[in-house]
Amino acid sequence: LCALLPVLFLPASPAWAQVLLLADMYGTIQSPNFPESYPKDNELQWNVTVPSGYTIRLYFMHFDIEPSYLCEYDYVKVSCFELAAFCGRENTDTERVPADDVILSPGSMLSVAFRSDFSNEERHSGFEAHYSALLRLWLSQTDITEHHSSVS
Repeated sequence: LCALLPVLFLPASPAWAQVLLLADMYGTIQSPNFPESYPKDNELQWNVTVPSGYTIRLYFMHFDIEPSYLCEYDYVKVSCFELAAFCGRENTDTERVPADDVILSPGSMLSVAFRSDFSNEERHSGFEAHYSALLRLWLSQTDITEHHSSVS
């Protein structure tokens, strides 16, 4: 079912929005200019798709996004049925960073979106994430549910 979902969270995308399709069994996703500071007014989405029977494991090696209340300005959003929004450098009451979380998709598709607003005055360096396909036979439904509920 997840692979049948349309692109979810790029509403009426501005002209500078970009969608990248990734179909490799593993890879790296980075904010623009990483490890240097990311540019302002940027919106990118990576749609990762792996073969049926696999799930996607995603984890962040580096995360430094401008903090904002409820991550409304600059953010990284991970989506497939459930959505997690991340920003900042550390967890607070209104901001969440992925830290050591491992995100597992429930199906063979996962979307990662990055957005920066009109400023990056503190020159935040952005993010680097790695993904890999995992054969679903090795995962129980409990594993997937537990990992999902930890990032919701």
